[in-house]
Amino acid sequence: MSITDDLMVASASLCKTTGLPNNKDYNHQIRNHITALRNLLSNKDLDSVARDDTLLNNFDPSQDSITYLFLLHLQIRAHREASGHDLPTDLLPSGKLWLKSEYFLRKFDPIQVRYAGHEWRQLVELVVQAAQASPRPFLAVALVRDAMLRLDPSCAVLTSTHLLLTHLSLCSKAYTCALPVLERQISHVPISTGRHFSPSLQILCAEHESSLNFLNEATGLSSKLLDRDYLRYFLYGGMIYLALKRWEKASHFFGTVISMPTVGSVSMIMVEAYKKWIMVGLLEKGKLCPPPNITAPHVVKSIQSIAKPYFNLAQAFESGDKNRLEAEVDAGQDVWRVDNNIGLVSQVLDEFARHSLMKTKKVFAALTVGELSAQTSLSNGKDDGITESKISSLIMSGAIDATLVHSQVCSNDSILRFTTASSTSPQCHEIEMQAQLQIQGRLLESLFGNMEEGNLRLGLSDEFIDNSIRGQPWAGAGAGEINPSLSGTADLEVEEDIMGDLA
Repeated sequence: MSITDDLMVASASLCKTTGLPNNKDYNHQIRNHITALRNLLSNKDLDSVARDDTLLNNFDPSQDSITYLFLLHLQIRAHREASGHDLPTDLLPSGKLWLKSEYFLRKFDPIQVRYAGHEWRQLVELVVQAAQASPRPFLAVALVRDAMLRLDPSCAVLTSTHLLLTHLSLCSKAYTCALPVLERQISHVPISTGRHFSPSLQILCAEHESSLNFLNEATGLSSKLLDRDYLRYFLYGGMIYLALKRWEKASHFFGTVISMPTVGSVSMIMVEAYKKWIMVGLLEKGKLCPPPNITAPHVVKSIQSIAKPYFNLAQAFESGDKNRLEAEVDAGQDVWRVDNNIGLVSQVLDEFARHSLMKTKKVFAALTVGELSAQTSLSNGKDDGITESKISSLIMSGAIDATLVHSQVCSNDSILRFTTASSTSPQCHEIEMQAQLQIQGRLLESLFGNMEEGNLRLGLSDEFIDNSIRGQPWAGAGAGEINPSLSGTADLEVEEDIMGDLA
């Protein structure tokens, strides 16, 4: 019997056990299958297998996920050795290995992959590297996103793949592709622990209330996460929403970074988030927004001192003095350029024009462009046509509700009329409100469920067990209570890093 026949028999034997009602039986079978598969691939001559381009055609990744994944890694390793490159041509987009990897990531069985987490994650990372080495890095964004959702539809546990996806989405400018994952609420961050909460957690094929039971460093489905990885994910997510001009979402993500508990030095990632937080506040609300209330006072003091040019820019914006605002913009040109925020500063200047118009709307129902120039600072003093052009662009973009009646004689005689009544009917407002209430209701249900699960885990934590053995009382043992010693920031210190960590 050939090695191909042996692999097909072993994989078919595993498929017969998938319908067993006892999770322990399937758990035992699948672990034995992985052991046998590794022994089989290590004890026989694999040259013919590694170079056989038709071998994987004998297996279905939706049923033979483990076998297919191991053989795919075997062929990738063989091509690497033959070419002498980490990324052989066949692994780049449209290559034979790329197509096989893509086929697997779209079809794999999520239950089986839990037992081969290291191999699954390595394949995802390899696909991302191959895409980044090609002129079309965006090809991997949707592929990684769909693989994440297939593995865990909730995407509620932060993993290293989350970070990989958001960074790739930014680099390839495929912003909308990452939204299905970003829209999922992050409820858990995997931590390393020396004890299992329950023996059932070792049965990866069982139905778990939370994907945290298998999405962790121990299974290999996520690499070890550091404090700065948590910050980087929300920073990248905020930047994606920023690029899509979804200010409220961007503000939430940046606020999450800023409010990260720390008792030591402030991370430069937090500083970068605060800079963008200021800009988003100006773009969304036209004012300098204070950091979230839960932000530590020493953090606020530190990040404001480092981001002083942005703070000054926001104060100039709030003053309503266009000359002062332009002076701050010119003074900070080098800062905006180094931070790659020139585009944001330009948008802030445009927002100032809208903000000035909104102030005028509170006083006047209609006025000519010439009168508007006298009331606001929209014109640069050289050409009144620029004012009319800016007004037209603001109206067409939906930034202001108004109409502009052009004059055939002089642009200064064109009349701007502000719209006082909303163009949408009360029924539309009611439908929109109902949709928002439904979304918030689902978020609250998810939040309450995760709180109950967190309390249960807290009662089964290492600290609780240690104190129980010593016969000492535990402050958070009661139902619905949280251990006060864990709610503080004493043990949560963010490491100082450099801006290079953002790359």
